[in-house]
Amino acid sequence: MSWKFVSIHLAAAALLLAGCNPPATATIPPPPVPLSVSYSPYLARIQDALHACALELPQAAIFFDQTTGSEQDFKDHDLFLWWGEKPIGIDFTYQLGEDALVVIANLKNPKQELSQQELNALFSGRIERWTDIGTLDQKTAIWIYPEGNLLSEVFKLEVLAGRGYTSLASVAPSPQAMLEAVESTPGAIGFTPRAWISQEVSIIEIDPALQSKLNRPLLALTKTEPKAELQALLACLQTGAGQAILAEDYEPHQ
Repeated sequence: MSWKFVSIHLAAAALLLAGCNPPATATIPPPPVPLSVSYSPYLARIQDALHACALELPQAAIFFDQTTGSEQDFKDHDLFLWWGEKPIGIDFTYQLGEDALVVIANLKNPKQELSQQELNALFSGRIERWTDIGTLDQKTAIWIYPEGNLLSEVFKLEVLAGRGYTSLASVAPSPQAMLEAVESTPGAIGFTPRAWISQEVSIIEIDPALQSKLNRPLLALTKTEPKAELQALLACLQTGAGQAILAEDYEPHQ
C-alpha cells in the first residue's frame, strides 16, 4: 500500500469524523437579574451613583425611581436608599455615608452664627426683623418643608424641642426649592441636608452639640437578606464606583 493511498484514506476518515461532530456553538450568558431600587427625595446625586454601579454590574438590570418611603414602597422594591434613622420593621441595613441638616441663609445676610435660643425665636416667629439679633435691615423670611416631611420633623424635634413653626413660614417642597428660595430672598433663612449645599447660600454656624443632633445616616435598606446581585450592588455603593460619587457629597461612614 502506498503512502499516498494511506494519506488519502486518513484524510477521508478525518472529514467523516468531523462531519459527525456537532458544530461548536457560542455560550449564551444568562439574562441579567432585575433589581428594583427606590430612593428618598432628600438624597443628592444618588442617580449618578446608581448609574456608575450599573456600568460595573452587567449581571444585573437596575431599575430605580424616587418615592416617598411609604411602607408599600419598601414592599415593592429590592433596595431602598434612605436619608435618616432606620425605619421600624426593616431588618437589613447598610450604611453608605453620613449627612446632616444645616441652617442656611441668604448670602446678603452678614449673620454667621446663631444660638439655639435665636433659632427658636426665628422659626417660632418671635423675631420678625434681623436687626433684633444682627445688622441686616430686613424682615425675616422663614422657610420650612411641608408638614409631615421628614426634614421638617427632624428639625422641629432637635431644634424646637417639638414645638411648632410660625404660621407665617413659607413652604419649600424639596431641598432644591429650599435653596432657590433662600438664595433669592435677602432676609431668608431655612435648612437643608448638607449634601445639597451650593455656593449660592451661606451656612449658619450653630452650637456643635446641637449640630451633632442633626446628623443623620445615609442607609441602604432591604426587606430580606441580599442575594448575590444585590450584594454586588451594595458593595459598589459602599466601597466601589458608587461610593466614590457619594463621597463627593456625604461624609464617609466611620
